[in-house]
Amino acid sequence: MENLPLGRRMHTRGTTLKGSLSTEQWHDFVKQATAAIGMEAVGVPGFWQYPVNEKGGVGFTLVQPITESFVCLDTWSDHNGAYLFICSCRPIRAAKLRQVIADFHLVIHNEFSIQQELPND
Repeated sequence: MENLPLGRRMHTRGTTLKGSLSTEQWHDFVKQATAAIGMEAVGVPGFWQYPVNEKGGVGFTLVQPITESFVCLDTWSDHNGAYLFICSCRPIRAAKLRQVIADFHLVIHNEFSIQQELPND
């Protein structure tokens, strides 16, 4: 798949995490996870705190643009967990990511990985 041109390859990883961190620690987690998988954060991450208008659980969503695509973290402090999604044009170093997860004393509840060649219409 690496021989395909940019825009025709996609690597996606989703991880359901169990654990609780402060907002600052979650921000640091995303920074360290991004660096560990060999990708580069660019710009300021988008950040939305919940609940909004009494909707949603207690937590936040953070989207960090990276030169390879994006990292998204969706947390629920009231449920002691989070979703972590990474989408990239490059392979995602799962072992390096798992080490950062362990370093933050988080537990992987579930994970999936998709590597796909996109149609070129």
